[in-house]
Amino acid sequence: MLVLRKPTVRDVPRMIELMAPGVRNEALLPRSARAVVERLRDYVVVEARGELVGLASVSLLSEDLAEVGAVVWQDADQLSLLLDAALDEARALGVSRAFVMAPDAAPFEALGFSRQPIASLPEKRDHHCLRCARLPRCRQLALVKELDAVARAQAA
Repeated sequence: MLVLRKPTVRDVPRMIELMAPGVRNEALLPRSARAVVERLRDYVVVEARGELVGLASVSLLSEDLAEVGAVVWQDADQLSLLLDAALDEARALGVSRAFVMAPDAAPFEALGFSRQPIASLPEKRDHHCLRCARLPRCRQLALVKELDAVARAQAA
């Protein structure tokens, strides 16, 4: 059984450990333990059999755009649960679009995201991508999901 919850500071070492393979293969940007602690409220984690097995974060980039980041999962059920929670949080915050940067579009397209050129996300491109040391070799694809206006209205 999968359990979705907000993390605590005791989860941070395991969160860093879960992100490490993605950092090594450049699917994720590195995050220090301090950076994770400072933004701990942005994260959601998933447990299986009492062990932390996945995570995701939600960050606001503008009043109508959120980034779902640091997505780590082991199977499609975990990914779906994490994205549902992240997108619910984005809706509750009132944004109209959410996006994820990923080297493989397929898992996200299966959940309703669509590929967009990074130029369609100037908030991300101008403030993060253009300053990133990985830019010359970046393999990330931008995947965007329009958030349901009805769900946003109910959250308000």
